[in-house]
Amino acid sequence: MTDASVFDEATFTIIPTSLSPERVQELTHNIESSGGTVFPFDASAGRLKNLQEILYIVTATTDFPDYYRALDLMINVVKPTFIDACLDSGKLKNPRSYNPDSALFMSEVVVCCGDIPEGDQDAIAGGVIAMGGQCSTGLSKTTTHLVALSMDEKRCVIVKQKKLNVRIVLPHWFDDCLKVGRRISERPYLLPDPEILDIEAGAIPAPKTNLDIRDATNPEPMSPPVSTPPAHLEDPRSIKAFADKRVKLGADLNINARLRGTIAGLVEAGGGVVTENIDEADIYVCNYRDGDDYITASQAKKDVGNLSWLYYLITHDEWTNPMRRMLHYPRPRNGVPGFKKYKISISSYTGEARVFLENLIRAAGAEFTKTFKQDNTHLIAAHKTSEKYEAAQEWNVSVVNNLWLEDCYACCKNLPMTHERYTYFPTRTNMGEILGSTEIDRVATENMFFPTPRRSQPAKPKAQTDDVPASSVKKARGNSDLAAPKSPLANKTTKRKAGADVATPAPSRRTSGKENETPGTTGSRSAKLKATSALHNAADDINKFEQERKRKGGVIHGGRRRKGDEVSEQAKGKKRESSSSKRSIDEVDVDGTTEEDEATEPATKSKKARKGPLTPIKYRMLISKDERWADNKDKESKEKARLRDLGLFIADDFKNTKVDLLCAPRIVRTEKFVSAFACGPTLVSSKFIDDALKNNRIPAPEKFPLDTTDYEREHGLNIDECLTRARQNKQRLLKDWQIFCTPGVAPGFETFKKIIQANGGTCQAYRGRNAKLTASRREIDVQPKEVSQNLVEDDGDVLYLISEPSRTEMAWWKPFREFAEKNDMVPRIVNKEWLLCVAIAQRMMWKKEWELSEERA
Repeated sequence: MTDASVFDEATFTIIPTSLSPERVQELTHNIESSGGTVFPFDASAGRLKNLQEILYIVTATTDFPDYYRALDLMINVVKPTFIDACLDSGKLKNPRSYNPDSALFMSEVVVCCGDIPEGDQDAIAGGVIAMGGQCSTGLSKTTTHLVALSMDEKRCVIVKQKKLNVRIVLPHWFDDCLKVGRRISERPYLLPDPEILDIEAGAIPAPKTNLDIRDATNPEPMSPPVSTPPAHLEDPRSIKAFADKRVKLGADLNINARLRGTIAGLVEAGGGVVTENIDEADIYVCNYRDGDDYITASQAKKDVGNLSWLYYLITHDEWTNPMRRMLHYPRPRNGVPGFKKYKISISSYTGEARVFLENLIRAAGAEFTKTFKQDNTHLIAAHKTSEKYEAAQEWNVSVVNNLWLEDCYACCKNLPMTHERYTYFPTRTNMGEILGSTEIDRVATENMFFPTPRRSQPAKPKAQTDDVPASSVKKARGNSDLAAPKSPLANKTTKRKAGADVATPAPSRRTSGKENETPGTTGSRSAKLKATSALHNAADDINKFEQERKRKGGVIHGGRRRKGDEVSEQAKGKKRESSSSKRSIDEVDVDGTTEEDEATEPATKSKKARKGPLTPIKYRMLISKDERWADNKDKESKEKARLRDLGLFIADDFKNTKVDLLCAPRIVRTEKFVSAFACGPTLVSSKFIDDALKNNRIPAPEKFPLDTTDYEREHGLNIDECLTRARQNKQRLLKDWQIFCTPGVAPGFETFKKIIQANGGTCQAYRGRNAKLTASRREIDVQPKEVSQNLVEDDGDVLYLISEPSRTEMAWWKPFREFAEKNDMVPRIVNKEWLLCVAIAQRMMWKKEWELSEERA
């Protein structure tokens, strides 16, 4: 039953696009029965004539002609769910939480936090609210997501028992959404069996067809559009795209007279007319962002799009903003500045997504290469689990996700790749899911291609009475020269302070260049722009230096090697493998077609460059405590290149590369060695590398075994048996374990965290009161057989704290014991020897000498 006063004296208009007639009728009835007034939408006109009289526009999308004009007039644009929420609560809700702007990617999320640390709850709540979502303290019928760490949490039990339509996710989902600035699929994060914690989850699924790139994958249509449907079949809910509109076709379209006549006939069939006078035109269609007509039309706020956009309007007979889909807007004639020197390949995108990226790369001015070679400058990847990605890591080719390319094209600027959102790949997520969700940056495009004259403004044509007023351009200017998008959480903090005095914030116009800007932030940004303009001018050089500095070896020795460093004279004389040994990087599309992509050597004019294909990798090796390259980066670069040419790849990190060989002078207990030991690699001595460099070939690993006698004697272990258990465990020895570590334990919390994670566990810094237990009792009998047999000495209810025998560390011990007992666990405070021995033994073991107590300390 509705409250007759909820919408008292409020006026509404409902945009019927994407809504069924039944839903429109229901919304109209609910508004009017609650005191509101609904102005009918005139589908024949396709525009809102009485806009000044409307307080709320109800729509499922911002893709309607008067959207930006509505924002200028401070009219609330809300989703249909706003009406439902107001009626359910009996009072008006905050319209900002129901804004259909895609920049507010959490707008449909109502999150409830389970028993997770208070700091995590605050961070999640802040991020969700900043991105348009809502938070609730308890479960309600509006809750969409419950954040928890296990299904044992009481709220999870309620959701399961009552079969509520609530998605139970790990907090990692929110972190990853905020990092990439988009709402990604919850699938890999859903409890009780989240894929991101499963090291054997298999291939990452291909994404579903993305509506953001539907009919917008090519700026140059391959065939004429289909005719509009007969009158008796027309959808009465469609916005008439050409009703009473004048369309001018640009000279740079290069279409023949016959096709021009066909297009004119289709426009006229939709109620419009083709004109040759740009001043009369409402719509201008062209290929490139230049020419007098383009500038005149853009400055007058006419609709400017390309032929692909025009075909979309003809085919669907519904209006869409040409800046909504990037390849619906005219291209920069010379591409994005700096992109002509780039050679870009893509990995793990299929179908329409692949076509879209190929055309976007070309539109940006770069060279697209189907075959991935070492002379490629960039690889755009959907995820990390592909051979192209591995090859790019070996060759020092820059790897980014599609957001970098989209943002560069959106603002027509070569943005630095150092921002985390461009190099971050959420676990078990295909970035193709969010492909095409970026819009053209209005302010950046205006400033670069059609800056509005400051003084005398041309009179606005009569045909433009319903377009965006010029005042909106001034209000929209702000961050068009943004070097790189800020993190969503940073935006949230800044804007909360800036808009603290604003009672009812206006919805975001999405014209500042920030993907995740919080709507409602008002005030002048001119002082900020002036203060940062000098820094923006130097941003490219600074970021390039920073990128090079972060490479292994620094600015001098990182990046691409000098010509004389690639291969020694001895390696150059070695006979190359036949062309049949090329490393093939084949990727199979979802439709079953195979892309023959090969990773080969770079093309170069240097006589000293390699001419044969890159030798396939035979072994991947991790080296620890070998000092042969200490303080000699030049030698390291040369010898690693020689070893790679022989088929031996030296990895820097065991996590992203499967380690076959672990090389050290002896058994050492470094972070790299102990972590990589969990992979079950073959252990070899440093003489293995000596022999390979001396004889220019890879020797048999068994000829250079690592001497483990001293370690075995000291710790009572058989290393061969330990390696056998490691292969059985498959990095799952500590799966479902939560191990605490005091922040001050030497050599540092991060070291032990990496070792624990390498064995499938989680590590948390213990700081006393704020600790939260995320792992319940471990059930040994449900462990995989090969792992459970190595856990026979674990009772399943012991909670470990790694600490140091010092007076400072003792302060943590008593509260930890109380914390463990409160959670029905047995506390055990141990020194670091416990973890190091367990990680090498690859089985759960216990010695009393590892336990710490106040008496012994």
